[in-house]
Amino acid sequence: MDEYLPASNQKLSLLRTPTRIVDYHHATGNFVVRTPKMNRSEIADELSLVFGAPCAILQTSQVSSCVSIAKKVSEPPVQAGIRWTKGIAFKVRGKPCSVDLKPSPLAEFFRVSEYAVGVFKKDQVATNEVLGGNRAGGWGAISADISNAVGGIWTARPLIRIQGVLGKALKYEPSMLPRR
Repeated sequence: MDEYLPASNQKLSLLRTPTRIVDYHHATGNFVVRTPKMNRSEIADELSLVFGAPCAILQTSQVSSCVSIAKKVSEPPVQAGIRWTKGIAFKVRGKPCSVDLKPSPLAEFFRVSEYAVGVFKKDQVATNEVLGGNRAGGWGAISADISNAVGGIWTARPLIRIQGVLGKALKYEPSMLPRR
């Protein structure tokens, strides 16, 4: 990833844009981006050209709000052989989510905002509480479930990864840091 960021920023400079990737968290496509641009669609298009995949663009304050909401939601009831993994899916393209999503075989959902859906992913565990081998498509399958229900393109990540990239982003947002 340390070699990937300079190469990605080189591609951005070839697009003659001031947008730059300044950090990342856990090599899973979670990036911190700085840009003076305000048009999210334009920023998303630039990053999509660089990465070869559609991208969700959110401000640090929006991610922080989503995390705060998700952290307060209680887990669904205990199910034998299931460990609930909390996450959030973000709208990449398409219409906002205006409905409460019904559970899928892979997850249960909760409302966060029109551009974010909370997720409780059903992870199968072995008898010793270790994740089982059947991942049933992982977070990509969760994204597909939401895309099918709402329309458009959505991307889902576990909450721990979102909190990690948010922590990195807050280093670049002095106004978001706690005051002494």
